[in-house]
Amino acid sequence: MRRPATAAEALRGLIRVRPHGWLTDPLPTDPAAAADLLYKALAHHDTPEGVSGGPVRVLAAQATAVVGTVGDPVRAVLKVHADPAAHNAEALAYALAGHSPALPLLLGADDASRSLLIEHVPHPVDWTCPTAPPGLIGAVAAVHAAPASVPTELSGVFDAFRLDRLTAVPPPAWLPEPAAWPDVLALARDAHGGDAILLGHLDLKPEHARRRGDGGLVLVDIETLRPDITGLVDLVTLPAVLRQAGHELPGREVLALYRAAAARHGITWTRTGLLAALVAFMRATGLDTLDGLADPPPSRRTRKDTPMEPTAPAAALVSAALTALPGARGDLAHETAAYALLRDQGRHPGTLHGSSDLGAWLALPRLDGPSLWEVFAPARDGHATEAQRALMRDAARASFAALAELHAAGWIHGDMQAENVIITGAGPRFIDYDRAHHPDLEPAAAPYRGGLIHVIAPEIAAQLLATSDDTHAPLTPAAEVYALGASLYWPGPAYGSPTTAATPPEPTPSCTPTSPPTADGTSPRTGHGPTRSLSP
Repeated sequence: MRRPATAAEALRGLIRVRPHGWLTDPLPTDPAAAADLLYKALAHHDTPEGVSGGPVRVLAAQATAVVGTVGDPVRAVLKVHADPAAHNAEALAYALAGHSPALPLLLGADDASRSLLIEHVPHPVDWTCPTAPPGLIGAVAAVHAAPASVPTELSGVFDAFRLDRLTAVPPPAWLPEPAAWPDVLALARDAHGGDAILLGHLDLKPEHARRRGDGGLVLVDIETLRPDITGLVDLVTLPAVLRQAGHELPGREVLALYRAAAARHGITWTRTGLLAALVAFMRATGLDTLDGLADPPPSRRTRKDTPMEPTAPAAALVSAALTALPGARGDLAHETAAYALLRDQGRHPGTLHGSSDLGAWLALPRLDGPSLWEVFAPARDGHATEAQRALMRDAARASFAALAELHAAGWIHGDMQAENVIITGAGPRFIDYDRAHHPDLEPAAAPYRGGLIHVIAPEIAAQLLATSDDTHAPLTPAAEVYALGASLYWPGPAYGSPTTAATPPEPTPSCTPTSPPTADGTSPRTGHGPTRSLSP
């Protein structure tokens, strides 16, 4: 399937086309008539100095909305809606998020003329600048977080949109699969908190991203923003918008940048939680695609993951190997028994196994996702970006948590190494249980003599050196935690750790660095809150 080229294409399956003739009172599209309409609307506003009386220049004249600039030099943007619902929706969006510096300031709203007077943001974004993609994603996250700091006097007005309230009412009637919607809200609640208002559905386009004179990135034209669809819809469109702007970012990098930006505003998405929420959102809304956001990278799987009989010339070699390795058949039998116990405990879907003239065989379900070794590849290369370092840190934390949970269930894996940890969409999964230990599992035929030599804990190494090859060396959870830590170090740096590996290059001199705005409406560069001044 062709990748979406625009935000609208990314929302195939979700977008509903309005019926012909839905707009009962279209606006003039003739430039002169549109300018006359703007002058009449401007008269309804208490305009700041330098704006009153214009001049007005038409930027766009469509049946649904007329937009123009006001002043010379330009001081403001004036927008008139044909549809009262669209006017009210954009006014509502400004009430919820207009205090965020990621949006232009609303200078005035008039219901009679269905018009909004908005701050003019003077500069287009330079999309050749390497800071532009993270700047856009940071601005999107700031808008999503803005309702958390809505002015106190307005807080109660929006209570009906808070997550705790939304989870108690039936899903929206327009959803094609409403049964999936509670999963979306529950996962969003874990990230945002029950008191949050889930703002989303920005009209994201490269031309709708602008820069203020101080370099701050601002998102303009927010009439589609609404508090009942979640910000996940914006995540779905981000890859296409960046692609349209000339930046082809992998989906997992888009998610990592978004998670990091959202976390600065107190929105604590986990990687697995965000992926699960996107999949549930896709099901609930009827989206055709997630544009790579939840598509796993190519997996590096062992042969056991792909049950396949060897070709004829290789058959004799396989048979010889099974005969030559005393523990080969026994290890596979032990691993088969280990997976059976994992299945009985509800920890694994189960396997297929049997034997042939070539020996015993074991077939396992495919795991989609990279190994821990692959996740750490950028660190080995010495060119890890901040997003890749964030992915490495997430994978490390999740792998330690998964190992602790495995130990709590009575298991010792027995061969902890980077290639035996697969990072799936549902979290880390371990493979190769041929040396596993559990109180309910019969011991392996051969004594345990350690896993991969690179990651053996010192106390286990000392036992191996002090005993003969037929002596069992008990493995402890602490020694296995050491092995996982060594697994993280070995496929990373010796080449630099995820927290210290190569820093991203400085922005080119022609670029203005982006400081992501904070949720309370202040700029981290200046510490000053929003101002109503129209001065550039």
